[in-house]
Amino acid sequence: MPKNTQSLEHGLSAGQLARYREEGYLRYGPFLNGAEMEELQQVGERMYADANLRSIELDAGEGGTYPLYTPVFSREPRFEEILFRHPVLLDILESILGPVFRLVEDQYFYKPAKHGASLACHHDNIYYGFVDPKIVTVWLALDDATLENGCLKVLPGSHREEIEHQGVPGTIITEAVIDKNDLVSVPVPAGELILVDGLTVHGSGPNTTDAPRRVANLVAIVPCADSASRIFSLEANPYLRGAPV
Repeated sequence: MPKNTQSLEHGLSAGQLARYREEGYLRYGPFLNGAEMEELQQVGERMYADANLRSIELDAGEGGTYPLYTPVFSREPRFEEILFRHPVLLDILESILGPVFRLVEDQYFYKPAKHGASLACHHDNIYYGFVDPKIVTVWLALDDATLENGCLKVLPGSHREEIEHQGVPGTIITEAVIDKNDLVSVPVPAGELILVDGLTVHGSGPNTTDAPRRVANLVAIVPCADSASRIFSLEANPYLRGAPV
């Protein structure tokens, strides 16, 4: 049986959890303090400045790309210390996922200033291929996320539907087949947290401003079987809370 002795001092309220279940996402609100946010901003600046550091270049088929860094925690220990061990975040995740959950992956999205690339709408499990997963993405704004610099956009309730996806020609991107007029923009100030169900369609627009737009992501899941595209290991996918014994 799973072993867990944590109390949920900082878990979601009944109202928050109900909104998350209904809409497939939740704007949680302020999360990081100023010092923690500055540290995570600098993580992104170090990775972006390192020309030898491998990243995934995201291309939405619009003629522009921007880097996605993953994994981050094995490169930047403070990323793990601030996020993976944060008692508030772990309580929030437990209130959604239950007492045992592990990391799928962590990510750092860096949209440079005046960069035109958007992120094609998708749900995260389209890239993982898990069967009936209980999975949540933590989306953490490290800069003010606005309509002008590419804030998160979501399709409320889409986690309860079967959404068709198609590949974007010439890219590694898969895009949801939806009416984009149904998307809801979620602008948030720096330091705020958004929770997104792994089956909720979401994306973001281009950054047209004079400053970067940086976002830290953490994807957590209730332990499940490997998929064809994702094989778990204790090193790459540590348990964030609880563990089978």
